[in-house]
Amino acid sequence: MAVSAIPPIPLVSLTLNGRPIQVRASATLLQACEASGVDVPRFCYHPALSVAGNCRRCLVEVQKSPKPVVACARPVAPGRVVFTDTPLVRKAREAVLEFLLLNHPLDCPICDQGGECDLQDEALTFGADRGRAVLTPKRGVQDKECGPIVKTIRTRCIHCTRCVRFAAEVAGVEALGSFGRGGETEIGPYLPTLLRTELSGHLVDLCPVGALTSKPYARQARPWELQRSDAVDPFDAIGRDLSVHTRGQTATINVTARIERGEEILRILPRTTPLTPEP
Repeated sequence: MAVSAIPPIPLVSLTLNGRPIQVRASATLLQACEASGVDVPRFCYHPALSVAGNCRRCLVEVQKSPKPVVACARPVAPGRVVFTDTPLVRKAREAVLEFLLLNHPLDCPICDQGGECDLQDEALTFGADRGRAVLTPKRGVQDKECGPIVKTIRTRCIHCTRCVRFAAEVAGVEALGSFGRGGETEIGPYLPTLLRTELSGHLVDLCPVGALTSKPYARQARPWELQRSDAVDPFDAIGRDLSVHTRGQTATINVTARIERGEEILRILPRTTPLTPEP
């Protein structure tokens, strides 16, 4: 019996920052930048979720386009010329970041996400040295109750909708949504009920800011105080990869040895392992 050959993946040639590259025809500009080693900031984009394109952080300049385009939602095309570090792109990213920080509270010292927050990194890399906002009180949003795992501080939310898409597409619980328009936009449950899914803890890991944090880990430690060890979930038949965080300044990297020494496990986070091709 003859085995049919696998058809080759169609490729598209384009120019990225003056360098010709080839990517698959179904890729987006953001994926093309990642494949070429070019870092493009993003908040709402996640490879396991659908494309939303609402944070406007991944703006790039495309030749013959009158304004910057959203890289996560724009597909590649033959002969397209893309720039990721021009004055137009830098100014656009700075303005978008200033807009996101209009109502974001300056409570990084007491935020559990402080020290590992994507918004902090973006503000340091792409933010301006001064703001143009008038001295008015920042908008306040009432916190929602989502269960024993997820702690909500909705005033910090930047409306990236990662939690909404994860709950609907991965967890299969269409309980979260976006309400209101403009300055009155809020994200929360449709009904005043708990988030009934065993995957609710992943919302904490998905949130790029401190809007969704862990209730058991609340105010237990700062990220720079913890020691990280790679481990495998002992309660999962699939053997999921985990990252175990303990407090202490020890040289050992063995999780079992740390537990025997009396060190306390403060949190366990998921760990992404890159897939390696089979030989």
